[in-house]
Amino acid sequence: MRDEILELERHGQVAEAESRAKAWLDAEPDSLEARHLLGLVRIRRGAYVLALETLQPAIQRAPEDAALQVSYGRAALLAGDRSRAIRAFEAARQVDPNRIDAYIGIAAAALANGDLDGAESGFRTALRADEDSIEAWLGLGQTLGAKGEHEASIRCFNMALEIKPDDPAAQLSLGQTLRAQGYLDFAVRAFERTLELNAQMGLARLLLAETLMQRDRSQEAAEQFQALREHPRYAAAALTGLGELALGQGRGAAAQTMFQQALAQDAHNERAVIGLARAMDRNGQGPAVPAMLADWLAHNPDAISARAALAERLLRAGDPHAAVALWEQALDRNPEQHSVRADLALAMERTGDFARADEEAERAALGGRWPPLQLMRARAALRDGAYETARDRLKSMDEARLNPLQRRHRQHLLGLASLGRQDWVSAERAFLAMHAEEPGIVPGLPDATPLAARVRELVKLPPLDPAPIDPAPVLLVGLPGSGVHRLAQLLTQQSGLRVRSAALHGAELLARADDPRLLQPMGRPELESMARRYARSLRRDGITAGGQVVEWLPYLDVRLLPALKRALPGIRLLLAWRAPEACLLDWLAFGYLDGWPVRDVPSARDWIRRAGDHLALAVELLSAQAIEMEPLLGTQPHVPSGLDQFLGRPSLTLPQAWLEETRYLGLPVTLSRTTREAWLRALDGLAA
Repeated sequence: MRDEILELERHGQVAEAESRAKAWLDAEPDSLEARHLLGLVRIRRGAYVLALETLQPAIQRAPEDAALQVSYGRAALLAGDRSRAIRAFEAARQVDPNRIDAYIGIAAAALANGDLDGAESGFRTALRADEDSIEAWLGLGQTLGAKGEHEASIRCFNMALEIKPDDPAAQLSLGQTLRAQGYLDFAVRAFERTLELNAQMGLARLLLAETLMQRDRSQEAAEQFQALREHPRYAAAALTGLGELALGQGRGAAAQTMFQQALAQDAHNERAVIGLARAMDRNGQGPAVPAMLADWLAHNPDAISARAALAERLLRAGDPHAAVALWEQALDRNPEQHSVRADLALAMERTGDFARADEEAERAALGGRWPPLQLMRARAALRDGAYETARDRLKSMDEARLNPLQRRHRQHLLGLASLGRQDWVSAERAFLAMHAEEPGIVPGLPDATPLAARVRELVKLPPLDPAPIDPAPVLLVGLPGSGVHRLAQLLTQQSGLRVRSAALHGAELLARADDPRLLQPMGRPELESMARRYARSLRRDGITAGGQVVEWLPYLDVRLLPALKRALPGIRLLLAWRAPEACLLDWLAFGYLDGWPVRDVPSARDWIRRAGDHLALAVELLSAQAIEMEPLLGTQPHVPSGLDQFLGRPSLTLPQAWLEETRYLGLPVTLSRTTREAWLRALDGLAA
C-alpha cells in the first residue's frame, strides 16, 4: 500500500494518492505509518494546515519518531508557524543527532525568519555531512539569493539539478532566482519545466502566471491564474492576479470584484487590499478608500505597503500630520526597520518639521541607499546651505536605480546646488538634463506681428448682443516661469471664483487657434455656436449662471482674440506679469507645465519673446489688468496691488494652505532677485 501511494505521488497524481492514504488510515486508524503518509501527501498537495492536523495525533503518540517530527516541522514551517516548526526540528535532532533533514529544517526556519547568516551556516553544515543533499543545495541557493549573491545562488541550484535533473523543487528555485535577477523569459521556462515534472505545484503555477503578467502576456497569465482559483493555498493570490490584469485592461468593476473575492478568501492579503484601493479609485469611490485602508490596517498593523498607500493618500489630501502618526505607529512596532524610519522622515519633511525629519533621515541612512531617502538628505543639505555636501550626495546616487521622476528631481537639486555655489554653467547643464527627462514639445506659436493688423480689424466687428454669458469669463494668462500657476492656485481658494484649467490639458476654449474661420469675419450663427459650446462646458463642470469663472490658459494665441471678444462680450484678461528674463530663468530652473520642456536656452528665449508679443496685443485689444507677480512670489508674499479691484473681490486672502506651498519642502520655488541678477550677468558675460 505504501509503495503504491508513493508511486502515485511521484507521478503527480496527488489527489489519488491522498484518497488511497485516507482509505488506509480509515481502515487502520491506529497506523502511524498511514497517518504519516497521509500527512506527507497533504504537504505535497499544499494543504499545510490540514497536514498539521493529520500529523498532530501521531506526534502525541510517538514524539521520539525523528522522521515524524521532521515531517511535522515541514508542515508547520509551510503553514507559517515557525516556532512550532523549530521545536519539531530540534526534537528530531535530539532524537537523532545525525539526522541531516533536521539540520536542514532548522536552517530553513532561520531563512524564513530572515536570519540569513544562520540559514547559510545551517545549510553548509548539512552539505558537509551530505554533499548530495538536494534540499541543502536548494536552501543554500535561496539564502544566497536573498543576500544578493545571485550567481552563487544559481550555481547551487545547478548543483541540485546535476544531482537530480528531474527535481521539480530545484527547477522552481532556479526559476525564482532567475526572476529576481530580471531574466523573465528564462524564469518562465524554469516554471514551465517545474510544472511538467509536477503539475500539482501550485506555487510554480502562481509564479509562472505572475512572470507572464510581467512580460505582458496577459492571456496566458489569466489562464494560469484561472487554474488556481480553487487551490486551497493560492486561490486568493490567483484572484488578486486576475484583478490586477483586469485593472490594467481598464475593467475597473471586474477588478474590484476580483480583489473583494481575494480578500474573502484571505482577509490578510495585502496585495489584494492595495489593488482594491486602486480599483475603487478607478470606479469613482476614492473618498471611501482611506477609511477602508485604515480599517484593514487596524487588523493588520504590521503591513507596510498598505500603510504606505494610506500615508501617501493622506499626504496628497494635505494631512501630513496624520501620515506622520501612521509611520510613528509603524516605527514603534519595527524600531530597527530602516525603511519605516525613512518613510517617517519623508512624511515629517512634508509637515515642515525639517529638524526632526533630517534627524530621522540620518538615522535611516544607516540602513541603506534608498533613492527617496538619498534625495531627501540632499534636500536637507540644500536647506542648510551646504551646497557642496548636497552635490556630493547627489553625485553618489546610482542613476540606474532611479525612475524618471527621481532622475528629474535629482537633476533639479543638482541645479540648485550649482546655483548656491554660483557655478552657472553647471546649473544650466543640470536644469537642461532635468528637462530632458520630460517628454513633449512646447506648442508652436506664430509671429504675432504679421497677424496684428487683421486681428485689430476683426475685433472691431459687432459682438453678440445680448451677451450669452454673464458675467463674462476672465482669462488668466502668463508666460512660462511667471508664476501664473501660483496665482491660479490662490484664486482657486477664494470664495465666489471658479478657476478652470481644462485648456491646459488640450480642451478647446472656443476653437483651435489654427481654425481658419478665426481670421474671417464670422457671422452671428457661428459666434452663437461657439458661445453655446462654451456654455455646455461650464454646465458639465457644474458651473451655474452668475458665478465668476476664471479660465487659466497655458498661453494665448492672438488668432483667438476676435472670437473671444465677439462671442463672449465683456471678457477680460488677467496677466501674471514678470520680466521676460525672470520668466526664462524660472522656466529653466523650475519648469512650467507637463510637456513643456526647455530643450535649449536660445529656443526658450525666442518662444518667450513670441508669447510676449501675443500678450501685448491682447492687452491692447481686451480689457486687461497686468498683475506684478513679485509680491506674490517673494519670501513674504502678499496680494498684488489691483488684483482685488479687478476681480471685484475686496476680501482676497492668502490661505494658510497656499502659504505652505510657497516653498517646496523648505526649498525655493522661484529664483531670488539676487540669484537671478547674478546669473543673468554671468550669461551676458558668457555670450560676450
